[in-house]
Amino acid sequence: MKPHLLCCWLGLSCALLPVGTLEAAIDISPKRIELRGDVPQTITVSNNSDRIEYVTIATELVTNPGVHFSKEQRIPMGLIRQPTLYASPFKLILRPQQHKVITLRPLKSVASETVYRLNVRPIVQLQGTSGERLASGIAVNLSFSAIIRQRPDHEKVRLDIQCEHGGVLLIATGNVHLALKGIQADGLPVADINLY
Repeated sequence: MKPHLLCCWLGLSCALLPVGTLEAAIDISPKRIELRGDVPQTITVSNNSDRIEYVTIATELVTNPGVHFSKEQRIPMGLIRQPTLYASPFKLILRPQQHKVITLRPLKSVASETVYRLNVRPIVQLQGTSGERLASGIAVNLSFSAIIRQRPDHEKVRLDIQCEHGGVLLIATGNVHLALKGIQADGLPVADINLY
C-alpha cells in the first residue's frame, strides 16, 4: 500500500471508531495530605464505575521531593527499616459506587518534613474467554497517587539566597518545604516551586 493511501486508510479507520468519554473508575480524596503529630488521617477511595473494582495500595518514601513526578526517586515502605508512617489496608474490593477509607497512621515524629506517595492502583480484570479477550478493545484503568507530607513537631521555615554569576540560588535551610509562588525572572513569570 502506498504511504499516502495508508495514511488515508488509517485516518478513516480512526474516524470510524466509536468515540466515548474516558472516566476514572477509581478516585481518591484528598490527593494531598499533611500529617502533624500522631493524629491519624484518612484518604477516601471511591469506585465510580458500575462494576466491582479490586485495588492495591502501596506507600513509598520520596527521597528527592520537589522534582517532577517522573524524576522522583521512591523507596517502597517494605524496604525501609524504621518507617515513620503506616498506611492500611493494602488491598480493597469496592462494589459499584462504594467508598472505603485508607488510614494513615504516623508511627513516630520526624525531625524534618518527610514526603511519601500513596499509590492506589486498580487491578485489571478482563472478562470472557481468551478468544473474546483477544478480539475486544483496550482496557484502561487509571491509577492515582496522593502526596503525603509528614511535618515535624517544631517547624522552621528558612530560605537562603545566594547571588551567583548565572543567577540566584535558592536553598531551603529549614526543616519543612517552602512553597514559592508568583516568582518572576527577568520580568517573566516562573512556575511555582516547592523547595525542600
